[in-house]
This record gives sequence, structure tokens and C-alpha cells, in this order.
Amino acid sequence: MGYKKLLLTSILFLSIFLFVGVLWAESASSQIDENTLNQLKRVFAGADTFERFPGVLPESSDGIVIQEIYQAFVQGTENGLIFKISSPGYRDNIVVLIAFSSLNNQVVGIQILEQNETPSLGDLITQPNFLVQFLKKSINAQFELGDDIEAISGATVSSAAVAKACQEAASFLLNKKDETDNN
Repeated sequence: MGYKKLLLTSILFLSIFLFVGVLWAESASSQIDENTLNQLKRVFAGADTFERFPGVLPESSDGIVIQEIYQAFVQGTENGLIFKISSPGYRDNIVVLIAFSSLNNQVVGIQILEQNETPSLGDLITQPNFLVQFLKKSINAQFELGDDIEAISGATVSSAAVAKACQEAASFLLNKKDETDNN
């Protein structure tokens, strides 16, 4: 009798432990770390809450990968989406954070999170005078070098990587908009 009681008690504690572990893991994976939260606040000024996008992330194309999508909320209302995108640069992948407003379907913020481009040349993609070109661009913009965006002289590949990241985010938004309009 003592063996059965010990076995049942062990099974009960193991079940509780596993249940709590699963709940904690789900909660931890949905949490946004403080560093990421600060980055999101920088690219989407005015938003007071951020959540991970609940949908499925699209497949990568041409080496461009949408790593994360976040929803930006202002007083409980979704005001836009923020994309964390990796795009092949000259030396390595460039990771870009791009914020689009759902109110006007325009870029409202952009930041280079990671880059390993040539110092004093490709790394100029982090400079405000380059990044400001993307602000207020519509999701319908082509984000083409020479047309919409002026490339950094001598750093065309790095410049194109940022533009392609924006194209990828805009394409996702256009597809999402088409799905919404068709429903």
C-alpha cells in the first residue's frame, strides 16, 4: 500500500511540475526582453505596448528573413507593425528594425540593429542621413536604389540590403492588406 501511495504522489508532483513548466515556458516565450522593448520604442514612438505578432512568419526569399514581427499598440489599439529583418549585406547579414504605421501605411521608424559592413563605408547605413530616406515611404513604394533611395557611394550592396529589407516588410503588409480586403 505504501508503494502505491508513493507512486501516486510522485506522479501527481511530476504532473504539476510539468504543467507549471509548460505554462512558464509559454509565458517566457511571449515576453519581450527589455533591450528589444527599448529598440521597439525607438522605432515606433508613441506606442505604449508591444506584442509579438501572432501569425505565421513568411518564408525567406533571396536570403532575406523576417525574424520577428511585433504589433505596436497605443492605448490598446493596434497602430502598426514592426519588422525585424535580416538581409544579406556586403560582408555579412544586416539586421534592420522597420516600423510601419497602420494609420497611414508608411514607415515611421527604422534602425540598424546589427551590421558588420566595411568601416567608414558600408557602416554608413547606420547614419541618420541615410535612414531618414525611408521615413514616410508608403507600403506601395518600391524602395529602389536610384529611384526612392539614394545609395551610399561605394556601399551600394549595403544600401540595397536595407532597401530590400523594407521591400520585404512592405510586401508582407500588402499581402496582409489584400487578405483583409478579400475577407
